[in-house]
Amino acid sequence: MADDEIVFDMEPRVSQPTSVAITELTPDNDQIPETPFPKAILPTSKEQKDKLIAWIDEWLETLIMAHGSKLDQWAREEVAYRALPQAAKIHPFVGASNDVVPVIAMAVDPIHARLDTGIFKNSPVMSIKALKRRWLKYAPVLERWIEYYQRHKLELRKVCSPQLLELTKHGTMILKTVYDVENFTIKTYDKKWNVIDKEVTRFKGPRAFPVSIKDFLFPAGYQNLQHCPFVAERQRPSFGQLKMAEKSEKLGNVDAVKDTAKYGDKNILELAREESANHSDQNREPDQIELYEIWCDYDLDGDGIPEKLVITYHRDTHEILQLRYNWYFHQRKPYTVIPYSVVNGSLYGLGIAEMSIAFQEMQTKWHQIATDNAYLANIRMFIAKTESGIEEVPKLYTGKVFFVDNPKEDFIPFSVSDTYNSTLQERQNIFGLAEKRTGVSDYLTGRESPIVGSRATATSTMALIQEGKSRVEEVLENFRLGLSEVITNCMYIWIQYGLDNLDDIVLDEDDAKLLQEFFSEVDEMNVDGALAITLSATDAANNKTIQQQAQLAIIQVMMQYLEKVMQLGQMAAAARAQGDQTTADMAGEVMRAARQMFGDLLEKYEIRNAEEYLPDLQRFLNATPEGSDGQGAPGNGALGVGGLGGFSGPEGVPAGAAGGFPALLGGVGVPA
Repeated sequence: MADDEIVFDMEPRVSQPTSVAITELTPDNDQIPETPFPKAILPTSKEQKDKLIAWIDEWLETLIMAHGSKLDQWAREEVAYRALPQAAKIHPFVGASNDVVPVIAMAVDPIHARLDTGIFKNSPVMSIKALKRRWLKYAPVLERWIEYYQRHKLELRKVCSPQLLELTKHGTMILKTVYDVENFTIKTYDKKWNVIDKEVTRFKGPRAFPVSIKDFLFPAGYQNLQHCPFVAERQRPSFGQLKMAEKSEKLGNVDAVKDTAKYGDKNILELAREESANHSDQNREPDQIELYEIWCDYDLDGDGIPEKLVITYHRDTHEILQLRYNWYFHQRKPYTVIPYSVVNGSLYGLGIAEMSIAFQEMQTKWHQIATDNAYLANIRMFIAKTESGIEEVPKLYTGKVFFVDNPKEDFIPFSVSDTYNSTLQERQNIFGLAEKRTGVSDYLTGRESPIVGSRATATSTMALIQEGKSRVEEVLENFRLGLSEVITNCMYIWIQYGLDNLDDIVLDEDDAKLLQEFFSEVDEMNVDGALAITLSATDAANNKTIQQQAQLAIIQVMMQYLEKVMQLGQMAAAARAQGDQTTADMAGEVMRAARQMFGDLLEKYEIRNAEEYLPDLQRFLNATPEGSDGQGAPGNGALGVGGLGGFSGPEGVPAGAAGGFPALLGGVGVPA
């Protein structure tokens, strides 16, 4: 959705709604609302309306003024991200370097690509885990349903990709989850090509929309959006869009703002983006009307208890196009704010651009100094005697001859500068500081570190990535929580409004019945208490390439371990057969310790199935073959419960080894 596309109805996020609240709002849980929205404008007295408008104006004026400083900051970061050349310079000489080193873009782009592809290429994108036994049977069908809906109805990849770039650059991403109904009356044709009016429903159900940070206002000092008493979304629909919203019963009183579109309503961030992209529409006739959609806590009826209101407000004319109580079960504001890196005392996150802009300016300055130095050090100028016959700007080329009276005095070349190689070390140092600040290292951007000097081993690479992945994993965890909130919002919309029979089309009959059964039973409890919804995406250290490197490193180590432990097992079996219990027990203790040590090693590599890599040879050594009388020295259990008892075999080979241990290792026996 474009920045200016408008959504007029929202669905607040579910946090911890109680069964009492749901029951009170829906006496009959099986009853679906006849109309999706209540009446657009609540009846109020003139005194109530005037007080409300004055309160809204005061809030908006405060928030818009405070938002201006953030817009200035983001506009500066946007220009720095584009890294277009600076204006032509005349100092220290005409034509001096005006290049800009794109330090911000070099960090932002690979992280954005990692988040974008790493999250949405998985199937399913969201994984569902039942938190109680009674919900286990519903988890698989819910996971399939959510995967279908997010890919084909929500289209989360399309919605989130531009916002992920804004998140990575500026530190904050905002999504809005709503129950949306698109009903239109269109002109079309019947089968005989007669013009007819036809009612069309293009969409019906939960939907997620992006909200740009430039259009979202909230007060400072809050860490949780739901605690904010006033949040506003700046919207700029056309009058035609407003009329369609009125037709869908989303808004009212639309004619009051007709012909209020105006020039110059773009903020500084929008202008900076247009200028950086060299794509502007300033000459277009204005057709957008600036509105604010407000979700607030306000005491409308004067009883001292704030009500949760939804208001669409035209600031220039003080007209209200929507005034409703929050009509959703959970009474929460509909926005999900996701930070890149959490900061104290604000919902805004800290993005890579803010972290890196100082280092980009330093790097750019040093790059320009080095470029100018190289230019000046590699040109030659000439000292010529007055009236020597040399032109003012001599043309230089191979074989050129200058005729002067005294070459040693009349025409002397000289250099204005020497080359300073230290600028390279300084620029590398600045890059190192930027990497430490942002956590975006060479390995995380997909290149070998130049500091290593040569190709690093798999173990070294894994160690470096393990240290560097935590910053990216923090962002992934923030996004995981935010997207889980969006899906939870959708689930509460399905609880309130139903599935619109889409489940019968998407799922087979049995799965559709299970899905309907779940949403009919979950009305009386908190969905968060029934299911855990999370991203299936893994962190940077668990992608396939890194897993392959880890596997290769582990295979090399484990082959040596298995070879040695096989020899030790053969020795223990032979010692046991010869009655040398001390040696057998000692070998068993070494095998136990080695297995524990390598188990710890695999855990450090985050191998989830470590036990499958470590055969329990003691179990095979302790096995008593069929036909054996089980006699032998009992042992003290160092090789397992009951020791190695009962070894006898052909040609001096212990039966325990021939029947157990060689069976595991491909039939390798113990020599007589």
